Amino acid sequence: MLTLAQQLVSASKQVQPITVDLSCVPQSLQEAYHVQGELLQLLNDHSAAWKVGSGNDEHKVFAAPIPSQWLFNNGSHLSLSDYSLIGIELEFAFRLNNIDSINQSFSLEQLEPHITEVAAAIEVVSTRLCHWPDLPAYLKVADLQSNGALIIGDAIAYTSTLNYSLPKISIQNNHTEQSGLIGKNPAGDPRLLLPSLIDQQKQQRRKITHTDWITTGSLSGIYFIDYVSNITGTIEGLPSVNLTIT
Repeated sequence: MLTLAQQLVSASKQVQPITVDLSCVPQSLQEAYHVQGELLQLLNDHSAAWKVGSGNDEHKVFAAPIPSQWLFNNGSHLSLSDYSLIGIELEFAFRLNNIDSINQSFSLEQLEPHITEVAAAIEVVSTRLCHWPDLPAYLKVADLQSNGALIIGDAIAYTSTLNYSLPKISIQNNHTEQSGLIGKNPAGDPRLLLPSLIDQQKQQRRKITHTDWITTGSLSGIYFIDYVSNITGTIEGLPSVNLTIT
């Protein structure tokens, strides 16, 4: 039987979601992270960004490396045919420095000197798995936290003056604004996820560098796309992020 990582890579390349045998489902976060690492190796790639979100009772956060081939600049074009599912999320993304000195006990005041840049980001949520999202948590973590792509808007130097907890946001698709959006991350202030992410990845011997972008979870909920779209996401105080899907 193919390993779970081999199955996920095959599903990605064929754009064909798979049903995973119970014997292959990770039973711990460490097992899920091992699959992530194997997946990157099979893609012949490395992490260029990270996705972090709230975890469960045992682990404060769940994370996933984002392969360099899935990281895109502002204004990039993606193809509908490359994804079995496309969900759009608007998020804060950050870069950090002096990362090795960050630990889980850091307060926001201690963390802020380590944040160098901030940008609006569009995460393309996708999956290689059938029956998503009603799947075991660690299986979804193994599937790179259901990441399909990350588009980073033009960055600015980090500033504490932005409203990180309740920002004003908008998503326009083909010049039509999506209604009912509330700028709120499930974790509250997404910056507070960063110390736990860094600490956890140190324990797993996974290195996050100063050039890596870290995207921190949806401010907008998820907005599904299955047609040609020109998407603009805006977080007040940041340059907009743009994506075309054809």
